[in-house]
Amino acid sequence: MKTTALLLFPFTLILAGCAGPNSYLVNRNSTVEMYHIFDIKTAASTSSVSKAAVDGLGKNTNQINQNTPLQMSTALPATPGRFTISDMSDKLGGTGLGVMLQMSAMQGGGISMKAASCNGAVWTARAERTISGSSNLTLYGCLYRYQSGYHLDTYAIFQKVEGGILQVSRDIANSMIGTPEEWVDKTIMDMVRTIEAIPNTKVTHIEGQPEIGNGPAIARLTNK
Repeated sequence: MKTTALLLFPFTLILAGCAGPNSYLVNRNSTVEMYHIFDIKTAASTSSVSKAAVDGLGKNTNQINQNTPLQMSTALPATPGRFTISDMSDKLGGTGLGVMLQMSAMQGGGISMKAASCNGAVWTARAERTISGSSNLTLYGCLYRYQSGYHLDTYAIFQKVEGGILQVSRDIANSMIGTPEEWVDKTIMDMVRTIEAIPNTKVTHIEGQPEIGNGPAIARLTNK
């Protein structure tokens, strides 16, 4: 009995430092969205920029599906295109699957299935990263070409799990290797850094939310 008490003592201290055992241990599933748009000044070809983008994206994701749509017009627009966010349940309307998605959204706190639409983009990508018991990320990239260069639009949506008996180990892991949000920031910025490595290329952040951080500390220490 004394040994058991000693083993539980550190865990009790951790809980005591939180708002309370009940609030700390309650299971929570959260959906987080973010987007960021970058302007790319370069004379590089679409194939060069898109290859750099997918190379950067591949550093932190498990699976990538990319597409390079045909560009039938040779005239470049004066301004770049812009991604839009689609609600999959709205797209499917009154179909059986659409109703199921709407019901699932209501049960999940009103969070629906969303996706980025990249109409007019010269390159599109959908990447995924899953960390069992922690987070599930889907990241969209839309590359738009225009007269002054390119725009890279990124949209990320991810679900993260918090609370429960595993939260203690998650907290330790987050402090050592970074939070899910920090790794999403790194995933986006690795695309940017790889594109900016193209000679005579300059990338500027245009807009987005929430603010991009510095990424996980462990990545900065290892320069990866």
